[in-house]
Amino acid sequence: MAAGSAAGALLLSIWVLQLDLSSCQSLPRFGYVGGNVTLSPASTVSFTEITWKKGINKIIDWSGNKEPTHYPVPNDRVHLDIKSGDLVLFNLTSSDEDEYEIESVDLTHGQKFNLTVLDPLPSPTLGCYWVNESISVHCEVPQSYRRHRDLLRCTWNCSSQQCENSSQLMALVANSPPELRFTKDDDLSQEVHCFVKDPVSSRTSSKVLSTCVPADNPRHRYLLIAITFVGIFFLIGFLCYARRAEKTTAR
Repeated sequence: MAAGSAAGALLLSIWVLQLDLSSCQSLPRFGYVGGNVTLSPASTVSFTEITWKKGINKIIDWSGNKEPTHYPVPNDRVHLDIKSGDLVLFNLTSSDEDEYEIESVDLTHGQKFNLTVLDPLPSPTLGCYWVNESISVHCEVPQSYRRHRDLLRCTWNCSSQQCENSSQLMALVANSPPELRFTKDDDLSQEVHCFVKDPVSSRTSSKVLSTCVPADNPRHRYLLIAITFVGIFFLIGFLCYARRAEKTTAR
């Protein structure tokens, strides 16, 4: 009996400890510079008071029938929904990145959110190179996109088998962009797509492989052949003229 009670107490302690740990974990949230984001507590309670903090600093609170109070000054970029407890941040800037926490006597535990503010994702650039009878296709994100490159992921789409399971973290190949290689025997009519994704959205660019192969211009080839024949003709004529002049001098 005592052993059973002790085991039950131990399991209860472990459950409470896990609950405390989970309440301390920050939930990841993402937004864009210039965009909006909503931080929503996972609760359906009717709030009587709410306090939101950014880091250790209070940014807005509310209680009773009063209007929400902003800190340190009124801020039209911050809105509190007193019914749901949602905190809405408008026109995000990089300085809004931080840990946000809601506190309320109506909640068993406070809830934390780790906000990451991303720059708008640009479209990738596809470059291709013809080297040693093969095509190398690179997918790159402009260097002007500097912050949070570690969150970018690149995937390929094409009819070749090598495009399958081709997901790559851009951060792991920052000095060597994601690359695909094709030979001249591959289907050069196929279109290769590069998708770059961050936690919120994706962008894509594409290129047809045949555009990567240097053009074989027959007009240039015929011109070179004509120039070669003209050169040979003048050389033969010059040799004949020199031989006649030599005979004339000998007489």
